[in-house]
Amino acid sequence: MKYNIKTIYVAGGCFWEIEAYISRLKGVIQTEVGYANGITHDPTYEQVASDKTKHAECVKVNYNTFETSLEEIIKEFLKIIQPSESPHHRLGIYWHDPKDAKSILRLVNKNPSIEAHELKGFYLAENKYQKYLEKHPEINSNIKINMNQSDNLTLLSYQVTKLAMNEEAFSGKYADFDEEGTYVDITNNEELFSSKDKIKNDSGYACFTKPIRSDAITSLRDFSYGMVRLEIRAQKSGIHLGYKKRDYYEINSAALKFVYK
Repeated sequence: MKYNIKTIYVAGGCFWEIEAYISRLKGVIQTEVGYANGITHDPTYEQVASDKTKHAECVKVNYNTFETSLEEIIKEFLKIIQPSESPHHRLGIYWHDPKDAKSILRLVNKNPSIEAHELKGFYLAENKYQKYLEKHPEINSNIKINMNQSDNLTLLSYQVTKLAMNEEAFSGKYADFDEEGTYVDITNNEELFSSKDKIKNDSGYACFTKPIRSDAITSLRDFSYGMVRLEIRAQKSGIHLGYKKRDYYEINSAALKFVYK
């Protein structure tokens, strides 16, 4: 797959909800939450929440232009934003590349409540707020954004495929499963792995030596939790599947369906 990585910054209220939604979009490579366009240096969450620093809770979005576009990301963002009277939850789209200005201004010109200008500073939020909903799945039922707008998935499958969370080791139904057949993408039934290539090990996940076709999956670097991992996604749907280990693929059962031979 070809890569051309660009960055845009969006503010739309609670940044961990926005981050969770944006991170599941096809072509989005990495998301991080932080504080944008304030008057102080390196603020804390508490300082920003007090509204004294003038920062907005913001999401930094890195995306691959060969898979998506700035316009597609902004259109998705505009679906979920909710006006707020709190200055640190204000609405905004901030560009780093001046070439993005024209497209952004055209898309938001009918909504004066959305700030749209060049980024004037961004500080990463504390580590505990990065991937917050992934770290705290118990609060998913309280979030305001409808994360599951059109997918008919269980909560676990949604969290795994769309939010890039991972099921607990040894809890997946295919972790210790040895029937003959094909493992397909749970969202579109695309064939991903064959039982002929499934192996047993002590990882607690469904593991395969190779995909059913080389173009069935794609990989990208995952920098979450201070680690560098090779994340595996389905090529067509873009859903999160698992991770590539040294000589096998470690896949979440919640991202798969099994079709018997």
